[in-house]
Amino acid sequence: MRSALAAAAAAGALLLPAAAQAHIDVLPTRAEVGQAQEFTIRVPTERPLPTTGVRVLFPPQVTVYAFADPPPGWTIRPLLAPDGRNRGVEYRGGEIGVGRYQDFTVLGTPFEEGETVWRSFQTYADGKVKPWTGPVEAPGQAAPESGPTEPGPAAGVSVVPAGQAATATTAAAVAGDRGGDESGAAIWLGIIAIALAGLALAAAGLLWSTRPARLPADGPEDAPDATEPEPEPEPAAARRRGRR
Repeated sequence: MRSALAAAAAAGALLLPAAAQAHIDVLPTRAEVGQAQEFTIRVPTERPLPTTGVRVLFPPQVTVYAFADPPPGWTIRPLLAPDGRNRGVEYRGGEIGVGRYQDFTVLGTPFEEGETVWRSFQTYADGKVKPWTGPVEAPGQAAPESGPTEPGPAAGVSVVPAGQAATATTAAAVAGDRGGDESGAAIWLGIIAIALAGLALAAAGLLWSTRPARLPADGPEDAPDATEPEPEPEPAAARRRGRR
């Protein structure tokens, strides 16, 4: 029965579209307008082949003005717009192994609030290029896997008014601290309860071990009166006179 259920579950899984396990992301996902920000382009290899190239196109609402040195073995080539601004970047020459990821870093300043889309193209060792140019995934949702050359979801960064990104980060940290405090208090309360229960059991055992071997009488009427003298036996001569 169990083997039949397992086979049915496996067959059902094959009929469902596979969810994309990973794709190129840009972090953080929230940035403040008018504030310089370090953006991390995170590239995982999700195919059973190494990644050999990455090209990223910057959103028009963000001005990227500097690049960190690429990881060892990689070369960097900025992509320029006709007006001379950086419109993208291309990394080549290195390799991201199967089941691995690599971070690439740029500096930029968002100058317009709203949702920004970072489109990218991932080249694999077999020469196939995966375009990450589709709609940005909604929070908590994963787009179905579209194949090695079909478009997948692009990365998205929300540009918020100045101060809002820091406020959201602080609120999340406070919520985490509160959760940690509450869980810690619950653990200590459990330890105290266990200790009190152990003390109660020890006290009960002590009382039982020191109990008297014989219980006293239930009431005064059950015990003989030590103050009342016992009657003396009547002499034999007095008993004979009484019979005459």
